[in-house]
Amino acid sequence: MSNKYQWFWKSFNSRSLSNVQNEWQKFSDIEMNIIEDAYQKNQDYIELDNDIIYCKHFLQINKVDPLKQKSIKRIVCENISRQDVQRKRRNSFRDEDRSEQQERQIKKVRKESISRDSIDTIDISAQQTIVSTEQKLKKNFKSLSESNLIQQKHEFHFKSCPSLKFEWLINMKKDENISNSFSSNQLTILSGSASGLASIGLQNLVKRYTNISLPDDNKLAWNIIEPHFSQGPPRIRLETVFDIIQQYIDPNLSLLDVLMTDTPTIDRSHDILAMLAHKYTVITTNFDHLIEDAGRFHLGNDSNIIPFDVFCTEEHFKKAYDLINTGVSPNLTGLWKIHGTVAIWKNQQRVLVRADEDGGPIATLKRLSLTRESIERRCFLHYLLETRPFIIINYSATDDFDVTRWLKTIKTPLNVLWIQHIDNLLEPIICNGIDIANGISNNIISFDRGLITMACAWHERGIADRLTVVTTNDSIDFLIKITQLNIDCKNDHIDQTDLNEEYLLSLPTQWQSYIVSGAMLSHLSYFSEAKRYFDYATHISIEGTREYCIARLAAVEASIEIGDRIGRIQAMNDARDTVETAPLSLSSWSNRKSKFICAKVKRFVERDGQAIAIIELQELLNQCGKPEDNRSGQERNIALEAAILLAQLRRYLPSSPEPSDIAKQWIELIPKMGLLHTKGMNLHELALNKYQLVTNIEELDDAINIMKEAIEIREELGHMRGLVASLNVLGSMQMRRSDWSLPFDITYIKYAAEEFRRSIEYSDKHASIFDQFQARIHLTVCLLRYPSIINTIEELQELLNYFQIHITDDIRTQIESEFCLAMSIFTNSILSLEEMCNKSEELFNTLTNKYTSNNDVRLIRILAAARFNAELCQDWKKGQVHTPNPELTQDIITRKTNTKTNAYWYMRILRAETQIPLNIYDRLQLLLDPISP
Repeated sequence: MSNKYQWFWKSFNSRSLSNVQNEWQKFSDIEMNIIEDAYQKNQDYIELDNDIIYCKHFLQINKVDPLKQKSIKRIVCENISRQDVQRKRRNSFRDEDRSEQQERQIKKVRKESISRDSIDTIDISAQQTIVSTEQKLKKNFKSLSESNLIQQKHEFHFKSCPSLKFEWLINMKKDENISNSFSSNQLTILSGSASGLASIGLQNLVKRYTNISLPDDNKLAWNIIEPHFSQGPPRIRLETVFDIIQQYIDPNLSLLDVLMTDTPTIDRSHDILAMLAHKYTVITTNFDHLIEDAGRFHLGNDSNIIPFDVFCTEEHFKKAYDLINTGVSPNLTGLWKIHGTVAIWKNQQRVLVRADEDGGPIATLKRLSLTRESIERRCFLHYLLETRPFIIINYSATDDFDVTRWLKTIKTPLNVLWIQHIDNLLEPIICNGIDIANGISNNIISFDRGLITMACAWHERGIADRLTVVTTNDSIDFLIKITQLNIDCKNDHIDQTDLNEEYLLSLPTQWQSYIVSGAMLSHLSYFSEAKRYFDYATHISIEGTREYCIARLAAVEASIEIGDRIGRIQAMNDARDTVETAPLSLSSWSNRKSKFICAKVKRFVERDGQAIAIIELQELLNQCGKPEDNRSGQERNIALEAAILLAQLRRYLPSSPEPSDIAKQWIELIPKMGLLHTKGMNLHELALNKYQLVTNIEELDDAINIMKEAIEIREELGHMRGLVASLNVLGSMQMRRSDWSLPFDITYIKYAAEEFRRSIEYSDKHASIFDQFQARIHLTVCLLRYPSIINTIEELQELLNYFQIHITDDIRTQIESEFCLAMSIFTNSILSLEEMCNKSEELFNTLTNKYTSNNDVRLIRILAAARFNAELCQDWKKGQVHTPNPELTQDIITRKTNTKTNAYWYMRILRAETQIPLNIYDRLQLLLDPISP
């Protein structure tokens, strides 16, 4: 044939029943012409009669059964001149190298799989696009769909390093121009934990305090806690552990003094980073002193001098920020410790820097709450990402509240190379951000969680093609080669990766063990277990001491989270009693803590509790004084928590008195000064407020994005009650987004159902009865209105049965569950239309007669919606649309307030007043429901 190139295919994804190997088979001439034409035009894919060919991935997938896949290859015919081959190679990978590598990879995997009698994964092209197991394919085929692949642009964006392609990995020495751009001082390296804290036993520290049980229970607290180091949410974070240790045991975090010793040994990574810091911009999230020591001992002639600049204080980042804003390219060469340091080198000696000092280690959630809002640090990192080639190495990207967040939110990165360490790789493998976001890269299960999250975030904004990932079994060696450091690449240092140094703290007292165990369990939302440990810590303390006061108030807060009415009332009384016996040093803090607790409890247990709580929170904030007044950090945090709760309750009761000027100042301060869980709640409230007033899809999308940020904070914190609440609202937002236009977008309905099911899973494990009800109410409404997304026939019935079997002491939740039962009448196919309408009308009328709103705007809307549905049932029996009722409509869309009308509910009402339902599905669509907005 006249083709210069020929295309072949070979099956590889079915399990082999023998040792017979499949042979490469040639496509027909017509098929080869079609594929080659698409390949030359740089198309992502081309369709044949029964298959889709992904040219750049060298992959063939059957249209009907995506599990039927074939590896394909392209070879050069012998009648092509060498000049033609060389010309083609300038614009593509070397075909012969790729074909040989494909053969080698496939034979290797087949050989391994025969010995195991299974095939796990297989490499199919030199670009390392991977076809995984059948289970993985089922999970990820959605991202391989035609609609997704059409939008992908699989090209490398190393604009400063255009030769960074696979052939360079095969033979780096042959291309002298590979690393030219990395030879200038414009390179930036971000390094995470190579050793230091990574080699110190955080789990051992926690176990030392929690390897204890209660006298009446043999189960150790550690046994409950340990799994959450590796799974979540909730997941145990280093900053959480340090927060607890600092609050109860070690105010100065002197346990970090272990990093002041010479025990964590300098290794090759520190030497290389020290050399790079002398020439480039090196950023590290570590706060040990090992890179500096590597520079002192191994780079210069004087071990008393660090041969590069080190930056760690607020002033350092402020000066960098000012330089960046001058418009002149600043010199940022040196080591930038973006999370601070345990020590600085001053007057030829190491000087300790404590956790709460400027430049000290950012090792607690309290410090991260402030760093998260650091404009200077964020702009510093974004400037480097946008203007310079950026290499990330030895970084797990678990700094979710600052550095990882800033990486994800960058608008237009220049080009980023992420060096991902994976053991047992024979040679480096390249893939790009689009592959990772779509879950089709090799060894993705071994990738850092933060890398995958970042790739997905960039993919959503169309910039994932600017991320290139290299997987290698020797990250530092790869860094040496790409930066062309002229050193001996052999590791002459002792490998310290298996060592687990111990934190320098004395053995805990009995009280310390019980209080830390309770705090860890409370963080993980095991509130019932946590309360028992706090109670015992109280029991073994002497009344009137610091220990007694702290333990008893901790038990009180756990009781409130459990959600039992009687328990909450008892907790309120305990809080008041504790104030009476608090030591003088805790008198002010315990008094304000008690008042805040009482307001929280009264909100739930008193008639008109929300109005009472609003008054008491106002009084508490006025007592705290202006934010700028001097007060302890603990008292300031109480005021900020009171401020966000006040803002939330006023959303429910907008007719309540206007906040005082002092209260307004505290509310305005939350985004900047609040602790992370307070900021998460603030974002939740901000999203909800926007959600109530949206008038179009764009505004709704804005509210959705804010709620996603709230979920991100709450999930990473392990704040499970807050998380399930945000998941419920996010799901309702996505469901309403689908409602906004006809026909309905089922994609958003599926998203909504997924959020609600997650909420049920988490609330059943870690939250209260209230949260369990709310998660089920949201999913029930979703399934009633969109029955096509029901997982099983029993799913909806199980939800409805839950409402009939379980009880809740929250009035709104009870009304919403009865509302769902009234709607469900229309799913009973045994009843006639008239019987459905009669029964449903009766239940909706019962709701309106049984409950009152107590000026709660949510109940005003829900009960008005029940009245509307009762009228709608009457009209349907007559075969007509809903008769307009302006007064009722006003209650639903304004909730008896003078605020802006709710556009969503106005749209839903108009549909009910203009559309005749043709079947039960139409009726369930037209019925109003009880969930937000």
